[in-house]
Amino acid sequence: MNATWMEDYANATPGAQVLLQGFQMYYTPLLVALGIVGNCLSVFVFFRTKLRKLSSSYYLSALATSDSGFLISVFITWLDLIDVPVFNMPIVCQLSVYLGQACSFLSVWFVVAFTVERFIAVRYPLKRPSMCTVTRAKAVLVVLSIFSFTLCSPYLLISAPETRVNPNSNSTVEVCTVVLSWMDVARTLNYVDLVLTLLLPFLLIVVLNTLISKTVWRLARIRRSMTLSSKKRDSSHFLGEVKRPTLARAQSRTSSSQTKVTEMLLIVSTVFICLNLPSYVIRVWAFVSEAMHTQPSDIIILQHYFNLLFTTNFGINFALYCVSGQNFRRALVSLFCPRYRRRHDNTQVTVVSEYSRSPGSLCRRRTVTINGSWREVHEMIPINK
Repeated sequence: MNATWMEDYANATPGAQVLLQGFQMYYTPLLVALGIVGNCLSVFVFFRTKLRKLSSSYYLSALATSDSGFLISVFITWLDLIDVPVFNMPIVCQLSVYLGQACSFLSVWFVVAFTVERFIAVRYPLKRPSMCTVTRAKAVLVVLSIFSFTLCSPYLLISAPETRVNPNSNSTVEVCTVVLSWMDVARTLNYVDLVLTLLLPFLLIVVLNTLISKTVWRLARIRRSMTLSSKKRDSSHFLGEVKRPTLARAQSRTSSSQTKVTEMLLIVSTVFICLNLPSYVIRVWAFVSEAMHTQPSDIIILQHYFNLLFTTNFGINFALYCVSGQNFRRALVSLFCPRYRRRHDNTQVTVVSEYSRSPGSLCRRRTVTINGSWREVHEMIPINK
């Protein structure tokens, strides 16, 4: 943890320093505001619609909550830039550092958790009903939360406001930093944090995403071949024959729905890796530089730029859900547009039957139009023998 931003910038290139301060001044509060609003909307959609029946919704809701907690800690730190030194006050300093560390840890492992669940659902579909349940998801979330808040509790002791000299004005200021007597503990925690929030989850997510992607592409190829075969069989039937839904088609729809969920979660976890990777790499470089007692000012500036990318990850998931999640978009629209929900609940279904022997022969056509929900229509349509 750096002593103060001013110390980091003291020897930096003036142009890079001004540009970075501009990004931090205007981009950070915008990201925090939009990110927290988006995360709250995500939780609202996941718990107020039919999506609440999915175990993945609990993981994503927990992710939105931890992301918001991290953004709050970022905002408290940002206030120091506009001369509101709340972050450097006693108690606020310790709680902000603790909240940021705990929520950062939770966000990483919530991504790992739903990636593991998707891996099980895709690679072992027969085990999905028993293993990928809401009850199991709640248990995993509780265990991860307890572990995170316990593991990060030392940050309440090792951080505190201290009096430092401002290198720009030679005046003294209060700065939230590591207590000197706890420096060895802080260094150990940094190594633990490097492994638990960087190396281990990064490897797990990359390996699992690779296996999931291979399975999804293989299943998509099989589904396309089955669809082509089905079309060839259907073309051999009479033109107007009305066929009943079969178990195979129901299973195909279920598989397609699961694939959509998997694709959305793949995008979320992949974007997570892309936005976190630069920060992770520069952190490793910082550790190496610290061990060599050399840390160029340009590297420090670059670390802050990459940290902006890292922070961005905590505020864009709502946008990712809207772009990549068809079910999420439908749930969002139905939640705020009752007309859309009523239109889908009262679907008009038209059943047409035709009998044709040969061109020019007598044809009989029957059309039945029914208003009501699809389930009611499905139960009301008579079976023609």
